[in-house]
This record gives sequence, structure tokens and C-alpha cells, in this order.
Amino acid sequence: MNKATPPGPRLQPPVARPLGGFTLIELLVVVAIIAILASMLLPALAGAKVSARKVLCMSNQRQIALSTQMYGDDYEGNFPKATGGDHAEWIKAMIRAGYFSTLKIFHDPAESEGGHDFTELRKFRLRMPGRDEEAILSYGVNERLAGPAGIKMPKFQTVKDPSRIFFFGCSTYFIAPDWDHERVYNAGGPHPIGSTQNRPKKQHARHGSGSGSRPGSVITYVGGNADFETQEFIEYDLMWFPGDSRRPPSRNR
Repeated sequence: MNKATPPGPRLQPPVARPLGGFTLIELLVVVAIIAILASMLLPALAGAKVSARKVLCMSNQRQIALSTQMYGDDYEGNFPKATGGDHAEWIKAMIRAGYFSTLKIFHDPAESEGGHDFTELRKFRLRMPGRDEEAILSYGVNERLAGPAGIKMPKFQTVKDPSRIFFFGCSTYFIAPDWDHERVYNAGGPHPIGSTQNRPKKQHARHGSGSGSRPGSVITYVGGNADFETQEFIEYDLMWFPGDSRRPPSRNR
């Protein structure tokens, strides 16, 4: 008589994990992946914002250039002029003649870029008969064109190389002379009007100071073409009048 085989151990059914649940390790992996993606995307987003501000800045400057060229066409080729008593007279002259309907185009969207916000330094109140307006004036005109001092090219026709001569651009003040051109290459900085001697500083560039991009300013030439230029180019190669060069003879080109 065969003996009955003793029963083996009974297998327990697997415990089912609740649907939709995650373990702590899985959650940590997901969080780590999100952090990695964010670290990759944020610089790209910051760079896109810098580029968008450059585009809008160029658009503003092109509008100012076109309006000023129209002014010259109607006033015997003359640039609008500032005076020693009123540096904003070149802007007021164009307002009175109807070429600027709004001063919002003088406000650079990159004023607060890179964690610095010196917008208050660029606020000015323009007082005119029948009009009293506070505006943010982020752009400066070449003093050799509009004055108030040292005018070398009083009319558009006197500019021999309009595609290369600086007209106006990002600046700490609405008059930009060649003897204080730091106003242009450190255009996002805190320096007030006056002769300054600081070399280009990335943190004081108007564009690209906070994203890792090459820093610099948007400038417009007399011919109407607007470009983004690095601080070093503005310091050494930007031409303010015929024959002018900022580059020292000993510097390699």
C-alpha cells in the first residue's frame, strides 16, 4: 500500500500593489529627471528672452532712425539738435514737428536684464508747452551729429560713410559723446552723466548680461541699419565721425 505523499508548502498568492502607486525610489527618480530637464531648458529659455529683447530694441531704434531721417528730409537735411541748456531739445524738436507720437519707443525692454534695474536713472520729464511727459529714455544720440557740443556732421549729407558712423544706441543718457562712449558699451550700468573711465563690464551690458550670452548693446548707424555689437567692438571699432577709431594702434586686429 502506497503511502500518501505529504502535501508541500502552500504557495501564497503575490500581494498586488495598489493601482497608481509609486515607491519612494520611483518618485525620487522622477524628481531627478525633472531637475535635469529644467537645468537644460532654463538657459535656453533665458537665451530666448535675451534674443526677444534684442529684436524689440532693434525695432524701437529703427523707428527712431526712420523718424529722424524723415525730419532731415523736411528740414534741409539737418539733424535735430540739442542745446547746452537743454540736452533733450533734439527730442522735443521732433515731438513739436509731429515725428514722435509716443516716447515709449525710447524705452529699451532690456533695462532690467541680468538682475540689474537702473530704470530710475533713465527717467526724465520733458516739459513743453501743452505737454509734460515723464519718459524712460534708454537710447543716446551721437553728440557729433546732434550736439550740444562738438558737432562735426550737422546734416545727413555731411556724413560720408552713413553705414559705419554711429547714430544712436543703447545708452545710459540720451546724449552719447565719443569722449564718454562708456555710456554705450556699459549701457546697462548705473553710471550717471559725466566722463567715466570704466572698461566694458559684462554685468553692465544692456543685452546679454544675465544669460551667458556675449554681452553688448544694440546700436543704429546713420544709414538706418541696426546691429547688436559686443562691448569690445563698441569700445575700439565703433566710428563716431569720419576717421575716428577707438582701437589703440598697438592692439591686434
